[in-house]
Amino acid sequence: MSKVASLAQIIEGFMTNWSRSSLLQTGLASYYWPRVIGEALKEKTEVSQVKNGILWVKTPDPALAYNLTFFKKEIINKYRRFLGKENIRGVRITVGALSGVDVYPKKRENNSKSSSVPALSLPAEIVSIPDPDLKQAFTSFYYAHERWKSRS
Repeated sequence: MSKVASLAQIIEGFMTNWSRSSLLQTGLASYYWPRVIGEALKEKTEVSQVKNGILWVKTPDPALAYNLTFFKKEIINKYRRFLGKENIRGVRITVGALSGVDVYPKKRENNSKSSSVPALSLPAEIVSIPDPDLKQAFTSFYYAHERWKSRS
């Protein structure tokens, strides 16, 4: 019988084989962010990117950004449990507007207000993801990336 590997080991091996792709790391960091930060803060923060092992987190509240700096080690340790030891080595907290994509939709009444999600068609790879939380994380990241590209 083959050796059983933890999810973190599988993801770490996968990411190593993909040359530590920044896009893949950002997508996975976005997916695990609600589990790392908790229910109370997931709507007040978002993962901007992961670059060179540094997790960039954005929040519109300067006081929250300041307070999150005290929890960098805990954030890194939680990500290490999910993604392995070498994927997230540091955390940077920035102040700025969130992307506007409703990653974690709230229960709302039916209204005719327009959605903040851009009118883009998703790639087939994202559409075919069976896990709804993972699909939403990659959808959010895809829309944010497309907005960033259009501004450049």
